[in-house]
Amino acid sequence: MLGTGEGYASADRNLDLALKRNKDRREQESVYFSLYGRIEVHEWLLKDTVRMKAYREAILLNEFFKHKTVLDVGCGMGVLSMFAAKAGSKKVFAVDAATITDLAHRIVQDNGYGSVISVIHGKVEDIELPSDIDKVDIIVCDWMGHCLFAENMLDSLIFARDKWLSAGGHIFPDTAQLYLAAIKGLDQDLGFWHDVHGFDLSAIRRKCESKAVVEHVTAGQVMSKVCLVKSLDLYTACRQSANFRFFYELKVTRNGWVHALVAYFDVGFSKSPHRISFSTSPSAPWTHWNQTVFYLETPLPVKSGEVIKGVFAMKPSEHSIFDLEFDIYLDFEGREKYVTIQQSFVLSNSFTLCGL
Repeated sequence: MLGTGEGYASADRNLDLALKRNKDRREQESVYFSLYGRIEVHEWLLKDTVRMKAYREAILLNEFFKHKTVLDVGCGMGVLSMFAAKAGSKKVFAVDAATITDLAHRIVQDNGYGSVISVIHGKVEDIELPSDIDKVDIIVCDWMGHCLFAENMLDSLIFARDKWLSAGGHIFPDTAQLYLAAIKGLDQDLGFWHDVHGFDLSAIRRKCESKAVVEHVTAGQVMSKVCLVKSLDLYTACRQSANFRFFYELKVTRNGWVHALVAYFDVGFSKSPHRISFSTSPSAPWTHWNQTVFYLETPLPVKSGEVIKGVFAMKPSEHSIFDLEFDIYLDFEGREKYVTIQQSFVLSNSFTLCGL
């Protein structure tokens, strides 16, 4: 049993750690929201035609929005809010913690929706809606990050859902599935760092092997059948949804080499009349999410019909509230080679190569 002095010292240490975590969180949020205050980031999102078409059709072709109260979580420039207003919503609250809300307010006014849309600057966890608004009928949110869960926006959506969504209210989108497959790499990408103007820069490649890399993967690179590793219903999803382990089996579909595993996701709007959805699959049209690639330390020589199996584990990063950490265990007993691999990866919220 600790003495009084030791007890006070332990309490002081715990308080210091808690204060440091809060300071680190505030600093990380400041950088993150500063990034999303930049126009070019939102321009990139708005030029994603797959994303925009899905939200536009799910909202504008939906009679349910008429005369409803809507909450847009992470509104950006306010385009989704204007879709809701155009669909006949009586009131829309557009919330974002980035300074892009200054521009969103101007855009809303310029398009004649100032009487319907109220732009609110702040984190959804910190703001309050007007006193006469107890619940909302609909929550609209583009919460998906790379590998579905990066950037931790799902927690904000769940907070808004639990605090403001009425019984029987709708969420757009409200379903999501995360998939895993095996892929071959592109030869030019795999060999690039070994000879750069006559110099060996493979140390960079080795550093990238600990990073989950956001890349554009083509259907021609896929070497296996796809495995569903996580499914979400946004009406029941909990805040620990990004923390899970899953045993996967990937059946190889053709002969060749497997250099990496790839993760991608599908999203659905089940409350839209035509059950609108979109995919970030390598075989689907391009989206700004691309795919998330986990390069293996040892390439696998595979034959059609063989099976790659293991455990795919994900959790929020211990160091950054917007990043993800992965542990991937792989067991492959092929006709040419037996390989077991255990690797850890970090997926950073970064627009730079491999998060360097």
